[in-house]
Amino acid sequence: MEREKTISVAKLVACLLIIAGIAILSATILYFLTAPINWISYVGIISGGIMLNIGAAALFLIKKLKLDIKSSH
Repeated sequence: MEREKTISVAKLVACLLIIAGIAILSATILYFLTAPINWISYVGIISGGIMLNIGAAALFLIKKLKLDIKSSH
């Protein structure tokens, strides 16, 4: 039971990281359209990209290592 809870929490965190990464990247792109480019724009792109990649990698590893609840039974 504890393994399933841990995997579901890990999947939830990965999905939230993906959503937050997409939101930060979208906000940064909208900022590009309205304001001149400065160092805050680069911070938004880098942090959004890192969050998106970590979330996608976590989901990929959960599926690749067959830790997913559906595939383990």
